[in-house]
Amino acid sequence: MSSKTAAASDSGLDHATTGLRNAALRLAFGVTGCFAIVEALDWDATFLAPLLAANMLVKTPRPPSLAQGLVVVILFASSTAAVLLLSMFVISNPQVLIMALIQLFFLSFYAHRLGAPDLATLLPQISAVSLPIVAVLSPDSAGTFARTLVAAGFVALLTVWVAHAAFPAPAAVAGAATPAATTSLEEPVAAARYALLDTLVLMPLLTWFILNATEAAIVVLIVVVTLLRQTDRQQGKSAALGLILGNLVAGVAAGIAYNVILLGNTLPFFVTVCLAATLIFAGRIATAGNRAPVYVVALGTFVLLLGLSLSPLPGSTGEAFISRLLNVIFASAYATGGLSLVARW
Repeated sequence: MSSKTAAASDSGLDHATTGLRNAALRLAFGVTGCFAIVEALDWDATFLAPLLAANMLVKTPRPPSLAQGLVVVILFASSTAAVLLLSMFVISNPQVLIMALIQLFFLSFYAHRLGAPDLATLLPQISAVSLPIVAVLSPDSAGTFARTLVAAGFVALLTVWVAHAAFPAPAAVAGAATPAATTSLEEPVAAARYALLDTLVLMPLLTWFILNATEAAIVVLIVVVTLLRQTDRQQGKSAALGLILGNLVAGVAAGIAYNVILLGNTLPFFVTVCLAATLIFAGRIATAGNRAPVYVVALGTFVLLLGLSLSPLPGSTGEAFISRLLNVIFASAYATGGLSLVARW
């Protein structure tokens, strides 16, 4: 009996090790693949597809089914179109726009807390924080940016499927992940409470940037949304400082990677550098345990800053990299400070 028990234990350990390795490889190759595709196609807003893919791959031990993928595609296409129309026709009446965005963010945060697919909630949120700003900065670019958002969602979803096919989770690991994900979902009342608090933290900053649109707005708002989407609401001061430090490290890493990429200035060289950097983040996410959310946020910041360096947003004048890094630090401090203020509620 003892030998059988030891063999089963070793088998379980091997499955766990394989699962962690494949999860890291899936994340790194998925993000890098998205970057390679959008760079080869010379898209604007290079960061969008890799950021969406990273969020999906971090949270899904198994790939979405075709039916789930179809629902997600319909959802993010319709939500992006709705935000675009709202931004274009109500931009002259910011009070109406802000009230509509409050409802959208509450519903999307609520769905996220109840366990909705990440792509189905993240892309509408990115649309809602970016399209109104782009519409103010460059009205002619709003439609193009909306199409880029939808295309980025398609590419991210396809990349997730390919990454799961190339680096599948072991059956034991994938099967064990399903009950854990089910039991960790928030109860509806708690989900509504957290969604309300997330919305309360985000909306003052979003309101300010809608009334006073700047180039920094989209960077700051996407970082804040990424931080708010973290599910651990019992973070102490050390965890909050960890998130700020993680974003600082990610910003420095993005700056180094960008300057190294400029030296080679070829797509294969870019893919190599991007893969090496994302493998480091993915490895930490897979093995960090309770500290994984810090590295998840750091990876998102790395993707955002590197993508913006390669392809500035519409209406941007190409602000200095150090300015973007300072914006990320400000966004991290704002989000963690806002969460600490509302945590006692």
